[in-house]
Amino acid sequence: MSGEAGSDFEVLEPDWLDARQAQIRILSGIPTPSAEEVPTLEAVGRAIAHDLAATATLPARDNSAMDGYAVHGRDIAAASAANPVRLQVTGRLAAEDQAEALVEPGTAVRIMTGAPVPPGADSVVRVEDTDAEEEPGFVQVLGNRDRGRNIRPAGEDMRVGDAVLRAGESIHTGTVGVLYALGMATVPCARRPTVAILSTGHELRPPERYDDVRSGAGTPESNGPMLAAAVSEAGCLPRYLGIAGDDVKDIRAHLEDASDADVIITLGGASMGEADLVKRVLAQMSFELDFWRVRVRPGSPISFGHLPRTGGALQPVFGLPGNPASAFVTFELFVRPFLRLLAGHERAHRPLVRCVAGEALHAPSGLLHALRVRIDGTTSPPTALPTGPQGSGLVRSMSLADGLALIPEDADGATAGQVIDVMLTSAGLNAGDSRPPSRPT
Repeated sequence: MSGEAGSDFEVLEPDWLDARQAQIRILSGIPTPSAEEVPTLEAVGRAIAHDLAATATLPARDNSAMDGYAVHGRDIAAASAANPVRLQVTGRLAAEDQAEALVEPGTAVRIMTGAPVPPGADSVVRVEDTDAEEEPGFVQVLGNRDRGRNIRPAGEDMRVGDAVLRAGESIHTGTVGVLYALGMATVPCARRPTVAILSTGHELRPPERYDDVRSGAGTPESNGPMLAAAVSEAGCLPRYLGIAGDDVKDIRAHLEDASDADVIITLGGASMGEADLVKRVLAQMSFELDFWRVRVRPGSPISFGHLPRTGGALQPVFGLPGNPASAFVTFELFVRPFLRLLAGHERAHRPLVRCVAGEALHAPSGLLHALRVRIDGTTSPPTALPTGPQGSGLVRSMSLADGLALIPEDADGATAGQVIDVMLTSAGLNAGDSRPPSRPT
């Protein structure tokens, strides 16, 4: 798409895709990211680039799951508090020791958790079921519940050659433990894409010009920083370009400054008003539009396409609406899954939680409605309640939201008590499941 500023977009017909169609078109043809070695302790949130296999058997040997005594199971078969079994203690094993001496029938070896089980033993009696060697050199076993138990077999966790972690898995706390169990101080990770974020509009004011907001002469610039945080949470590298005024040259200069970014997100100028210049500037730059407008509320004026760059590269560009809730919703539904795949993660989409509506939800049919809700996890199933007014220009409702209640476009809202799907956002994923709902006052 090219031409003079305004000449193409003034007659642009909206595509009005449904949300699924838009996602399919956005997510098709994403390239496989390159890999880089990253220190394991710095890799949380990254995606593993290659399948990883075990190079050692873990545990390397049968070992004790308890502090207690390694014994022959037959010796304690009839043990009870009324009929204790007396065994001679012939040794002691800690986790760092080697088990060499055979456990003969009628004997026991004092053993610590993680210590190798000595040959001949097939059971570990927990110390609580003994008299703890009241008579030095001998132990009384007071029960038989541990016969054949409390031994962790060699290779129970992994064996040499086992596939342990897959390419595309996200590295989290538990993964770090596995990586160190594999002996990996560094890990091959998918390269993190750089995402340039440009806010547009003469009315926007950064914090240093907040006096204009107080006087009613400006609007807080919250979208750009909000999406920079969202990009970072998605596992990518945000590059906040700041604010471009409603000026063709200014917008173009900012877009040219982002020519080396992997992705561009523009905020504002998404509709077809006289001051909505972003599309006109993109048209001057030979922008290849994939679609404009999706049947979703808030955020229907979203667009997606590609800018030709040096060497024949095509740079993905998302055009998001300027209202804060619209930007938030369209990022979660469309941009974040794209960025997750581009960053090498196999799981692109947020989890859905089945909830019941705590009150009637207004959502006229014809559009997919994404309502900001809090989740009360003290009920079963959890209860979803709106965070307050759902206007697209409101910011507080986003900070209060655990997720987005997704009301399908063929539904006419939801009644109180009706089962609905809620897509968890980062707040909901980090909040736990028992936080009571709250409402703005």
